Amino acid sequence: MSEQARRTKTVFDAVTALEDANSPGFRPGDVTAHLRASGKAFGAWEVRGELTNLERLGLIVLDEDSATWRLVNGASFSVEEAKMAHENG
Repeated sequence: MSEQARRTKTVFDAVTALEDANSPGFRPGDVTAHLRASGKAFGAWEVRGELTNLERLGLIVLDEDSATWRLVNGASFSVEEAKMAHENG
């Protein structure tokens, strides 16, 4: 797995954990705080960039009214799709 795909998967895993905690939505700061608490420090802009990647992959969507992101029902991370998105991004 490439470093880029690993970062995207790490953020996806954090998003999944936030959703599993019954969070109605999340913001980049929530993901950053979760990662830091897990010992995986990411900068706010790194997280924001990875959220864009996850959106491009169709795994999360932004609710513009509440300015929060949410996981798409049934979303699962694919390294192959991530590689293709980064190559085409």
